[in-house]
Amino acid sequence: MSNAGGPGEPPAVAARPFTFDRSFAFPCARDELWKLLARVDEYPRWWTWLRAFGTDGELATGTTARATIRAPLPYRLDLSISVEEAVPSERIDARVRGDLEGWARLALSGGDESCRARLTWALTLEDRVLGRLAHLGRPLMTWGHDRVVSTGLRQFRSRALASILDDAG
Repeated sequence: MSNAGGPGEPPAVAARPFTFDRSFAFPCARDELWKLLARVDEYPRWWTWLRAFGTDGELATGTTARATIRAPLPYRLDLSISVEEAVPSERIDARVRGDLEGWARLALSGGDESCRARLTWALTLEDRVLGRLAHLGRPLMTWGHDRVVSTGLRQFRSRALASILDDAG
């Protein structure tokens, strides 16, 4: 992002990134969780905040997805997510571009009975209006982000994970 504003505009001030680093436990094998995550065609059904989603392939290195996320606040984020490296049942490293810019990683660990997913990212707002709002409204935007993540986790558990737990038993 350039720090030079256009004619008559103040210089843009780079906002500090929004960072996230949390782990989540799942009552299934790591391989089973990966198989679910690979069902990219199901993402819009699992997550109500995902307003649009399209991908040029499966969950693999080199795949790019385009998504529109509707936050609980009155804005949306348009993103392009490029999988830089996908190691089945281990991790996904991705580059995010669009209204947010930065990197993200999902790392899986655990065994046959249960597993953990550690989700980390560092993203900056590239939309000029949202970037300016972030300087004043960062706590509210952080709340909105956390709400999207907690809702997404709850929906994933009830819609996606429930299907393999029902099959198991």
